[in-house]
Amino acid sequence: MTDTRGGLPKAVLEHTGAGAIAAVLESLLTRQRRFPAANAEQLPVRVTQADGAARIVEIPHLVTTRMSLDEPGWVPCYDILPWENHRSETDIEQASYLGAQLMYKTAADATSPDLTPEQLLHRRRMGILFAVNGRTWRPELATERCAILDQAGLPEAGQGSPLAGSLIPECRHWLASALSHLRRPLRSLSMPAELMPDRFTIPQFQAAAEGLLGQALDKQVFRRNAINSGFLEDTGGHSDEVAGRPAKLFRFRIDFTVARSMQTMPLALPLADGLARYETIDLLLKPLGDGPHSDREKTTRNSPPDPGTETDP
Repeated sequence: MTDTRGGLPKAVLEHTGAGAIAAVLESLLTRQRRFPAANAEQLPVRVTQADGAARIVEIPHLVTTRMSLDEPGWVPCYDILPWENHRSETDIEQASYLGAQLMYKTAADATSPDLTPEQLLHRRRMGILFAVNGRTWRPELATERCAILDQAGLPEAGQGSPLAGSLIPECRHWLASALSHLRRPLRSLSMPAELMPDRFTIPQFQAAAEGLLGQALDKQVFRRNAINSGFLEDTGGHSDEVAGRPAKLFRFRIDFTVARSMQTMPLALPLADGLARYETIDLLLKPLGDGPHSDREKTTRNSPPDPGTETDP
């Protein structure tokens, strides 16, 4: 989701304390669209020095949700980071071409005896980042690839109009960081449970994994590893596909989904204007009269949120 002006949704955090960040994230999302559910994970914080003695603290969060294919206001991340899509021969050639361009900036002749040790190390680094000369593609190095392209000032790193989905370099860096964060567990076929429906087939699971990795995977190897991974279980049902043999339906094991939910911040996103924004399943299940915070919970459930806790993006 972009702000259509070359940036990502953002807000100034004017209040601190428990729930402040969640409230800002919920506000940013619900002002754009309405989603059934979303989860947020904090990415590494960045602190920069502003004019004078002030410091700017940026607290990026990766928010994951599911949507329909025709949902407006969204841009495919590979429209912004095209070199990260490595699923076809054409994509592979384009990424290798970028790596070759970066190598050429070091020295025109790769076999030149005048290359310094630093230049040789740079060439090796570019070969690994962009899978040049038959090297293995490393999807999780998206952050490093984005940074090196921005430093080199290659036009491929920023083509297109902001309205078409390109991002300013700073926001493009955050997007690459989020993509790297999602891709790391996928090396072991582990996927955030919130990105998949309740029940899914192995081909659907593979398509989602390939979409995140930007890399094609062997079908037989993926199926074997997914079934033997230990975090999937057979639901006993089959897909309702009209053509071909119906495929078995799987789901994530409950212990895996619980462990995943403990790693993220669930966001309460309304489906209707009349639903209280702070009403969560935990509050619905907990008796109102129990515990020292019962009065606060009653106020939260029955009263509209304080407008002072929200900030304009």
